[in-house]
Amino acid sequence: MKKYTTLFVLSSLFALVFLGCDKVEFPYQQQATIKLDTTLYPGLWQDYLDNEYPVFPNNTNTLRNALLEEYTGHLCNNCPTAATVAKQLHEANPNRVFVAKIHADPGSLLGFQSFNPNGSSFYTDHTNPEGIIYGKEFESGFNFTGNPSGNVNRKFMDGKMFDLYGTWQTRVTDILNSSDLMVNMQSVFNYFPATNGGFLHLEIEKLTSDEIPMKVVSYVIQDTLVDWQLMPNNTPNPDYIHRWKHLGSIDGNAWGVDIFPADAPAGEKMILDYSYALPSNLAKENMQFLLYVYHVETYEILQVIRQRIE
Repeated sequence: MKKYTTLFVLSSLFALVFLGCDKVEFPYQQQATIKLDTTLYPGLWQDYLDNEYPVFPNNTNTLRNALLEEYTGHLCNNCPTAATVAKQLHEANPNRVFVAKIHADPGSLLGFQSFNPNGSSFYTDHTNPEGIIYGKEFESGFNFTGNPSGNVNRKFMDGKMFDLYGTWQTRVTDILNSSDLMVNMQSVFNYFPATNGGFLHLEIEKLTSDEIPMKVVSYVIQDTLVDWQLMPNNTPNPDYIHRWKHLGSIDGNAWGVDIFPADAPAGEKMILDYSYALPSNLAKENMQFLLYVYHVETYEILQVIRQRIE
């Protein structure tokens, strides 16, 4: 997967100059952008800025969504059972509960991720650098003791961020019923078949006056993949459907980028722009982005949304 450059935070005035002197309709206090790969637009870049750069409507959402980060492995025989629970939770609330399957063990251990690239089975490396970083970060103090294990919005419950799949329903319900929405988000992805790439635009609005340091992360997700998996009866299954496989972050940054200063007032808005070239071996219909804002000091995910590639 192609990686992307770092993000820069610009003042609103400079952002308007950067985007073109005749473009004055951006209602943002701050603007963040990456050094975009403008060659993914099959035309003059100024035409994109003038005619296709989005203007977001007022975001009236009042609901907090849930992200289930399921840590899994293709040699984990209990992981298919956990995957079934995750699928059921998503299907019960398909527009509010999203799943990212992160192929990583606790710490630097890779027992459930072992693969043989020259073998006749289990030859796929499902890991990625960002997932391994998470495994190392959450090894101690978060109850991430092995696979399968998961968290919902990285929220602590009963002193634990991670837990077995028997608690996931309770954790999801807690998030869906909460009334503490602190951030609103909306996004657009403009795709161009001629270049098999495009531009993701994400608007973030802070809804609370609380002083909270926040960052934003954009996951790239593969919807389905047929590949080997060890089943609960310890038999290998070559036709197992892996769902919502975490491919990493759109910019290669596991922890994302800062958005608002901690003391930013409620109502502050920011827009982030990314360019993205789709992997040549994946159809856009088999991909999505999961975009989330989290509390830097606690890791808790404050809001998550999904963006399809259309």
